[in-house]
Amino acid sequence: MAVRRRLKTALRWGAAAALLSLILWLAGPQKLARSLAGVDPAYFLVALLLSIASNLVSAARWAHLARMLGLHAPTGQLIVFYARGITANSILPGATLSGDMLRGYQLHRMGNGLLRSGISVLFDRVSGLWVLCLMSLFAAALAWGGGNELSGAGLWQAAAVAGALAAAIVLPFSLAFGRWWQWLPVKKLVSVIDQCVEAMRILLNSRQGLLQQMGYSLGVQVLSIAALWLCAFAAGLNVSFLTMAALAGPIFIMAAVPAGLGGWGTRELAAILLFGALGYSAELAATTGILYGLCGLAQAILAVPLMMKRFNTGVDK
Repeated sequence: MAVRRRLKTALRWGAAAALLSLILWLAGPQKLARSLAGVDPAYFLVALLLSIASNLVSAARWAHLARMLGLHAPTGQLIVFYARGITANSILPGATLSGDMLRGYQLHRMGNGLLRSGISVLFDRVSGLWVLCLMSLFAAALAWGGGNELSGAGLWQAAAVAGALAAAIVLPFSLAFGRWWQWLPVKKLVSVIDQCVEAMRILLNSRQGLLQQMGYSLGVQVLSIAALWLCAFAAGLNVSFLTMAALAGPIFIMAAVPAGLGGWGTRELAAILLFGALGYSAELAATTGILYGLCGLAQAILAVPLMMKRFNTGVDK
């Protein structure tokens, strides 16, 4: 068992190193170094402030969703839990998975059920990504509807991205059609999905609560996209806000894929591929992703003191 765990950890770190090496190869080490040296600190500072604001709103959204599910979830305490999750995401492999597991565990330690606590974290993540996909698809339709920025292969790549976004928007509602997951061979997994569906029905029964969740998610994504947009300007990559909103969906989703380290690698690769389809240089795209990652890393460092505190019952002492 220990050997398997060590092998799994080695594979994760190896995948992260391979992704970062690929980024360097695509962008060119010297070009990337020059791009990083020319970063505008003023744009980056504002991007950092917007990123912090985005995470504060995101933590408040999670607290609201958890209370909708009947959990004890004071907003102030969940902001602390969320900050700890950001730190965990930055120091452990697995993108957002490590921080999300820590968030669910801390909420459980406050006296809430373990599974329902985990479901609140899962739904918080999915609701944010769902709204992000919706915003990106809408922005893509506005920005690229006339084909002004796209031609040839870029148009086909944009169509593929739009199709993936549309599928992601529709996918969560597949749980409403039948009980298709009952064929799964792992009965415990079937039970977990059943409880997720039950939790979804609780949320859907509160129209006002869902509208509030939508408002939180819109705020989170507008702030996050604006932060990414300013990171692009800091790097010298000038794009319209609509174009950035269209690309933010796949970039942020790739950052959440547990194949890198705290989003490093997958985010930059997505930026290079997507901006490359629009004719932008790989080093500027990679620098944009790196600067956005540094916004998260700065917050993780600021939250380190919170990681050092004890939370035996979920309440800081």
